[in-house]
Amino acid sequence: MRVLALTLACTGLIAGASLGGAPVLAAPKKAAAVKKPAAKKPATAASAEETASGHAVLYLKVLINALQSDQVKEQAKTAMVGCLYGHSLGEITNAADEVFAKAPDKVHRDKPAEVLVVLTNVCGFEGDPTQAAPAGVPNGR
Repeated sequence: MRVLALTLACTGLIAGASLGGAPVLAAPKKAAAVKKPAAKKPATAASAEETASGHAVLYLKVLINALQSDQVKEQAKTAMVGCLYGHSLGEITNAADEVFAKAPDKVHRDKPAEVLVVLTNVCGFEGDPTQAAPAGVPNGR
């Protein structure tokens, strides 16, 4: 299950990702003899893109770790894989960013457990994505 989930996640990223219109895994184009200077983006647009890509990296790390974890419910994992399969990482990132923007006092990106809850909810899983502790297991006391 882990290999399949990770494979699906990576396949979706590779198929959906592009840099300047060319697939990420395409052979690099040969440089032209004369390069034109690239148009500079406004600082706000560049920083917004960097922030969005930073969020996407964080979300992908949380998703991959959750898919590999024995502490996450199988139903939550199924929802995450379906989400990755049916939507681009950009769409998932935008949806999660909206949740964080609407509830900055309730959910925080620096808390992976809260990021996981947001991501699973964005992917259609409701409730706590983690397994409950089995009955009769001592809690360390």
